Amino acid sequence: MGEGSGGREVLPRARPARVTAPLAAALLSLAVAWVHLAYAASHFRQWWAYGAFFVAAGAGQALFAPLVLRRPWPAVLYAGIAGNAAIVGMYVLTRTAGPPLGPHARVPEPTGPIDLGTTAGEIVLVGVLLSLLEPRARRRVLDVLVAAAAVLWAMRLTGRLP
Repeated sequence: MGEGSGGREVLPRARPARVTAPLAAALLSLAVAWVHLAYAASHFRQWWAYGAFFVAAGAGQALFAPLVLRRPWPAVLYAGIAGNAAIVGMYVLTRTAGPPLGPHARVPEPTGPIDLGTTAGEIVLVGVLLSLLEPRARRRVLDVLVAAAAVLWAMRLTGRLP
């Protein structure tokens, strides 16, 4: 710690993004986990695999929260980005082409305010996690996400993806 003018001790400034971003990521992850776990029962009534997906998504997001708080290492950030991006992708698929399997396969599901809000939270969570990566790693992850989106759009436009 250094001496400031007038003999006062001056504390070093913390990097606010490095301090608040993991907390924001943990809170977002807990919020979206809660929604997935709260709606698991209704999805189990539709089909066991729908419910299992909601339990797995909610449990993964809930377990991610303390992990990102204590160890915001690149591997943890990559896992959070990949997991939440996959959940967002599944949401888009089920709302446009319908679930790929099960009793409601290929029947698009309606959107609602809760699922839209949850998906928005997951997208913001991905953004927060990206902000924690070093610039070079962030660029690589964004390149992968854009490339994956381009492949999915190409598959959709050519009829290979319903």
